[in-house]
Amino acid sequence: MNVSVENTGPCRKLIKVEFSAEEIQKEYDESLAVFAKHGKMKGFRPGKAPVEMIRRIYDKQILEGLHEHLLAKGFQQALKEHKLEPVAELDLKKSTLKAGEPFTFSLTVDVEPQFEMPAYKGLEVDAKKVDVSEEALSQAIDRYLENSGKYEDLTEARPVKEGDMVAVDYVATVDGQPMAEVSEKAKGLATGADFWVIANEEYSFLPAFGPQLVGLKIGDAKDISVTFDGQSPIEELRGKTAVFAATVKKIRARTKPVMNAELFQSLHVKDEAELRETFRGMLKGEADRHETSRRRNQLIETLLKSATLDVPESEAHDESHRIVYEMVEENTRRGVPEQEIRDNLAKISESAKTAAHDRLKLRYLLRRIAREEKIEVTDAEVASLMNAHALRSGAKSAKEWLQKANLKEREVRNGLRQDLLTTKTIDALMAHAKLSGDGAEEAKKEAKA
Repeated sequence: MNVSVENTGPCRKLIKVEFSAEEIQKEYDESLAVFAKHGKMKGFRPGKAPVEMIRRIYDKQILEGLHEHLLAKGFQQALKEHKLEPVAELDLKKSTLKAGEPFTFSLTVDVEPQFEMPAYKGLEVDAKKVDVSEEALSQAIDRYLENSGKYEDLTEARPVKEGDMVAVDYVATVDGQPMAEVSEKAKGLATGADFWVIANEEYSFLPAFGPQLVGLKIGDAKDISVTFDGQSPIEELRGKTAVFAATVKKIRARTKPVMNAELFQSLHVKDEAELRETFRGMLKGEADRHETSRRRNQLIETLLKSATLDVPESEAHDESHRIVYEMVEENTRRGVPEQEIRDNLAKISESAKTAAHDRLKLRYLLRRIAREEKIEVTDAEVASLMNAHALRSGAKSAKEWLQKANLKEREVRNGLRQDLLTTKTIDALMAHAKLSGDGAEEAKKEAKA
């Protein structure tokens, strides 16, 4: 057997394997001998049938088994001789297999990148001091109080403001037709009487409906246009624009609670000072999490810049497709119209290619660092994380969670193991990072604690 490997790309190899006619005949004869000993032939006891008869009856079966054996044998020999770690197998080409004739095959494989490891200990990270200003604290409390206030009828005649609750009567049409005639499923949406709507985007019952009420007074009428995207549950409305002929009937505004003993009791605090300290702690915790995330991202960016390596084409292609899907899903959740997404698909795809390369580059770097530092993830850690996911989903056990979510246990375990390994490796890098900036000392104290 002759094995050769050619470089056809940064992480791509072409494996060529040749078996001589003599090797094929020897392998064939050995397989034939097995069939001759154990093969069943009518009128003959096992091992007593003529070899030529066995050859005629079992030739196809022998060659099929031999074909798989030779492919595996040649492939494994190539990996062993050339120390290859394949991540994908592509484009298998082979000659016809016959007894007593040479057999050749070639196979393209993508392999793990080989690269010079950069210095990864002592990476410089700027640590910013986390502080909560009195102004930010007051604004947070005001927002909370405003959002927790009760809606009450206006005592003054004024236009709708953002965040108001507005009662409207409306009748909807699509392309000039009553919506109820366009779709049976849309009958419940086609008309409304004293229908309450929040005048903002976040809580509007339909995208862009609520914000268009801002500025109207009681008795004002307006045609409100709403475009349904490609994910609308009512198929007949997908991609169409409906016009809601709406009239404002009532307006309610949110009244901010008064800072008094009743409010403090409902929030389980003694007084305003304790309320401020409670909010300060929450804001500080949130700011700390943001700062930790920022530091980790800075460390990752520094690590990526310090290393030069290519990534396998097949993995980059698959990862890019996954990221495109993620980005499209995110845009859809945010209410971006389907046509706008389609128009920007080229930009999304280009952005996804860059993100896929960086994601894979980081994955290989962290995997290598984990090996160097002997960082491992135990089965118990994976099981614990699975149980945590199950509890968050409301399931009684990991098994129940997997069944309800229609997930494959092996894939979930592998994914969680990879996530944990990534987290642990980045934690190790952060522990060895060289911190600077006005938050360095505080960060070091927190790390020791």
